[in-house]
Amino acid sequence: MTASVSRRRRVTVVGAVLGAFGIVTLIVVSVIAVATLRTSQEGKSPPVEQREVVVFPETPNGVIGIVDDLDRLTSIAVLTLDPSGIGGNLVVVPVNVDQSNGFGPMRLPVSRQPYTPGNEEQAAELVAELEPLLTLTIQQVVVVGPVELAELLEPLGPFDAELSDAVVDSDTPGSGIVVPRGSRMLDTPAMVAGLTAIDATDSSYAHHGGDLELWRAIADGQPTDVEAPLDDNGRPVPPETFDELWGRLFAGDVGVRDLDIDVAAARSADNVEGADFVIAGRPDALLVFGGISPALVTTPNESLTVSLVVRFDPDDVAELGTAVDGTPITKTSMTRRFIGELLFAQANVVGVDLATAPEEVPEITQLFVATESMEQEVRGLTERFFGDAEVIVADRLLDGVDVVAVLGADFLDQREELLEIERAAAEEVEADNAEADFDLSGGGDGDLRNTPIPEGTTDTVVGDG
Repeated sequence: MTASVSRRRRVTVVGAVLGAFGIVTLIVVSVIAVATLRTSQEGKSPPVEQREVVVFPETPNGVIGIVDDLDRLTSIAVLTLDPSGIGGNLVVVPVNVDQSNGFGPMRLPVSRQPYTPGNEEQAAELVAELEPLLTLTIQQVVVVGPVELAELLEPLGPFDAELSDAVVDSDTPGSGIVVPRGSRMLDTPAMVAGLTAIDATDSSYAHHGGDLELWRAIADGQPTDVEAPLDDNGRPVPPETFDELWGRLFAGDVGVRDLDIDVAAARSADNVEGADFVIAGRPDALLVFGGISPALVTTPNESLTVSLVVRFDPDDVAELGTAVDGTPITKTSMTRRFIGELLFAQANVVGVDLATAPEEVPEITQLFVATESMEQEVRGLTERFFGDAEVIVADRLLDGVDVVAVLGADFLDQREELLEIERAAAEEVEADNAEADFDLSGGGDGDLRNTPIPEGTTDTVVGDG
């Protein structure tokens, strides 16, 4: 297979923004499952044995852990194949993500221990620590050092990289710079040096942005000449090894995305030993993997499993304005927050379809349920947004999913009302704080409100890269 490098670069940029959100993977399911579900009759459940069951497409995945020559973890990426068996998505995970996810007094960054290439026990331990954080079943894993990484990268180079900052390795003499900032063409040794670099003078997450840019350059590299073998039914045969998975991923277009971190959770988490860590944002992990690999998303809660269909035009969502913190509200950020609300209600979110199809957005949110008895339970997940939804018993079942929630135009109206309440509450707090500023008592001993802050003091947040 051949492909234009410039074409791949354009598609990779699009994939980094949209591909990881389910445009590719769930579109087949949406057409087959959701469209046909609409023909059901509300309140009348067809016999289960008469209903067809459809499944999410297969999206084989694997994890690569990269270590330096001292077996210190320097980069982690999750590779997920497209349902076609060629190309797909790559999600870069911070190496110092906290395995305990902020619970308990001890922080356990995944990078706290060495990983030796070829050590299957350590590789399995890496998977065991990542799966709960990503809410994902991982099928393949490999840990590679500089030598093994070079063998994987050699067929894909050279690499056209665009780096916002220089990549620094403390073990390199002189300035320590192994890859300068800016636009440049990197050969395989330079790419290996960049992906295995560790700057001991900074936090691990400080390297994450450069790590992401290096992976994007790899995705833009020369495509491998690999085809997916097909079974008797014309479906791609899952790869048997990580090397096969790697070759088939980079034979097509690859979307690259990072994984959001939860700065607020890191700020409030105990850290008695002062560990270098970040906390993975679980709503974002579900947003990403629920879009590109829903069949492998796990369901840890004893509750309903939900698949979301969010087809709003991005411009319609943008009309909501900004959140209380001043950040613009996007289709992605709105969906991520809603996933967080569903998680708070102990729901299992397994699928997320963000394909834009405004002409198919219903006026009222539709909940396609597996059985009529689920109605009250699904409304209870979030009374605020599902209370007035239309509940429809499905003619076709989506395997492993209790509820397919197709968000309607009323959802945006409800979001706007919620934002108005939050903004009013924020303004009230701000007014109270301003009033308190004019009511400060004397500055006697023990009253620190007027104590000047020493010059150079900052509010340091562990894990805020």
